[in-house]
Amino acid sequence: MGAENYIKDYIKKTTPLLDKIFKEKEKEAARISPITAEMMRIYLKFMGGKNIRGALTKLGYECFGGKNEKEILKTSLMIEIAHTFLLMHDDIMDKDNLRRGMTTIHLQYEQLHQKRYSKGDSEHYGKCMAIDLGDAGFTIANLLLTEAGFPAQVKLRVLRQFNQVILTTAFGQAIDMSFENSEEFTEDDIIKVHSFKTANYTITAPLQYGALLAGGIGERVEKIKDYGLPIGIAFQLRDDELGLFSDEKTLGKPIASDVGENKITMLHLKALKLANSKDKKFLEYAYGNRNLTLKEIERVRKITVETGALEYSQKLSKDLVKKGKKFVLQITTNPKLQGMLYKMADYMIERNS
Repeated sequence: MGAENYIKDYIKKTTPLLDKIFKEKEKEAARISPITAEMMRIYLKFMGGKNIRGALTKLGYECFGGKNEKEILKTSLMIEIAHTFLLMHDDIMDKDNLRRGMTTIHLQYEQLHQKRYSKGDSEHYGKCMAIDLGDAGFTIANLLLTEAGFPAQVKLRVLRQFNQVILTTAFGQAIDMSFENSEEFTEDDIIKVHSFKTANYTITAPLQYGALLAGGIGERVEKIKDYGLPIGIAFQLRDDELGLFSDEKTLGKPIASDVGENKITMLHLKALKLANSKDKKFLEYAYGNRNLTLKEIERVRKITVETGALEYSQKLSKDLVKKGKKFVLQITTNPKLQGMLYKMADYMIERNS
């Protein structure tokens, strides 16, 4: 089985579990108000995406000898629910209007306000409700872990790790937002953001959650960092490449949104550094401009390719994946699971969405 099929199998098995979780929460919320019941329906509908983090939690569990598939599948959904909460808040900060092929949550609520209410500020209401819904989702994720059928001491270790990772991700987001408003940034700055905002949260942490839930402790669990950090950075580099060169249908969000948001990416940095004066001036005009035409976006892409910025990013990604793979044998002795860790590493930079 390849990495993509492993993830598809995970989605197939967890979709009914996710439906059940939110149907139960909807019943609970309905006792309070139709508004809160609706929140749970909206949250469930917004779930989806790649499900890489949940699948890696299951894989980490298997690598450390875990056998209770039913329980790890349900518990692993904590990270997917939490991921959705982070995206809701991220979309507000990035002023995005499309996510996972649908209207972002703050805009959904803005539109609901316009239909239902004659008083108040629709935009403000939308943002407030998206923040509140995200907060509710994070709490559901924590509850899911605390109610899981694992030993209390094991759950405490995971809970501590889980919340520490969310805190670190928040720090990474703060750095990212600040760099977007800075006139100068370096490759080290980009790697720092990718490390704190993406790599730990996307690759290392999910594998470690699974390892801990299987009863893993000590140095072997720590070795996951050596595998996950470089591969997680490579994952984000690939995300940035797709963000510029993919299409809206495949990506599920507006094309070149990173350009409009003035995102600090390796493609951005290297293209600016290597472009001639005319192209550099155009890039300075383009990044941070949310009203670019398709022709202007194509020019950004062309410059990114011709300067070698795309090639640099792709080579760096491959080197990082190669670096992470060196630690697979220290994570598990099972040849089948070693093979899946290798395949997952490659998938992070070969995926098209």
